[in-house]
Amino acid sequence: MDHGARLPGHATNPMKKNRSKATSLTVFILGLPLLLFSSALSFHIGIGLSAAGQNGGKPLLTHLESSPDDSPLENIVVKHPHDDGAYSSEDNDSNNDIEAEEVQLTFLRKQLYNPNENQLQLPTAATHPRPPLPYKCGVLLFYHIPSTGGASISTWLRKYKKPENGGLLYFHRFGTAIKKSGLFTPDPELKEEEFIDLMNAHVENLGPNEWRTTQLHLMNPPLNTTEYLYYDWREKVESQGCQMISAVMLRDPLNHAMSLYKIMKSKNATRDVWMDHLRSPTGTGKWSTVLDFFLYNTRGPIGRNPYNVSKETKVLRAMELLERHFDVVSMGDHAQFMGDILDMTGWPVVDMPHTNVYKKELNYTKKEVETLYKLLVNNGDIDFVDAVKQKYRGHLSYLMAYH
Repeated sequence: MDHGARLPGHATNPMKKNRSKATSLTVFILGLPLLLFSSALSFHIGIGLSAAGQNGGKPLLTHLESSPDDSPLENIVVKHPHDDGAYSSEDNDSNNDIEAEEVQLTFLRKQLYNPNENQLQLPTAATHPRPPLPYKCGVLLFYHIPSTGGASISTWLRKYKKPENGGLLYFHRFGTAIKKSGLFTPDPELKEEEFIDLMNAHVENLGPNEWRTTQLHLMNPPLNTTEYLYYDWREKVESQGCQMISAVMLRDPLNHAMSLYKIMKSKNATRDVWMDHLRSPTGTGKWSTVLDFFLYNTRGPIGRNPYNVSKETKVLRAMELLERHFDVVSMGDHAQFMGDILDMTGWPVVDMPHTNVYKKELNYTKKEVETLYKLLVNNGDIDFVDAVKQKYRGHLSYLMAYH
């Protein structure tokens, strides 16, 4: 029922009207943090998109060699009218401004907290309108972050190479970033260049009903500095009447960090070194969190956060890249990941195996777990995953529905 409407024959009750104003103002005030976050994110993305017009359609906004003092993101100041007293409930007694804010909140709530609408949302980098599902042809790129269950997904994708499952063309070219000696593999750029060359060929000359797949993993191009490749690959695929699908599996940051302990010996490291890897803003580079690998891959001695930017800069950049380029974003849910892919591609159902499982016990003290969590908060991983869950899975949407 519309509480602002007047029933025929009933006069408006002034006390009820005042209570309505107070309720609306309360919603407005409670919604301020969400509005500010959305405004900052939209403003940040808008700058990148406006810069695209000056760079052949490719955004200029990356933190290539930024520091906390000169990062393009940290120079952005988002001001709400409340900041300078331009608006207050005492200055304006009408309901118009408050009602406008309620409309904005409703629109924002639908954008950020409706999992049904956002589950298969289009990346903003898409160059052509998409046909109905399933798509008839295309290229699937799986962005494999270590210790997220990606081995099961890559094994599943390779099953589609079999003729009875479609005979799909598949490739990967990744390497071991850290040797058993603990030394970093030299010249990681060579492996990156090899992947780029193969991927450039992979997106060309697609058949009218052909699907191809690939996996991007260790020692492959870091997303933060090679975003232009994702624009190019998508444009080439879509120009052939096919679809580019980029997919990523994420994981709870604390579980992910704890699981990295299992590969400590393969990196010739000690427990103390492993526990300390998040204390420095850049860190050793032997381990990467979910957020750091998504942005920078594993680049060895230059560190897991090679540009030493703030956590806010990293989280905003990661969310920007997800929104621009990724079609399937999953948080540890392999069934949902597989279902989304099958809906888009129309491939036959093939079981996904559970592979690369560590079966030994991992033991931690209470202090170690608490320390890891605090370090992950400081690194931005907790904020990143919370933002992903809100945007793509409607996390805490029941709170937004409560007035």
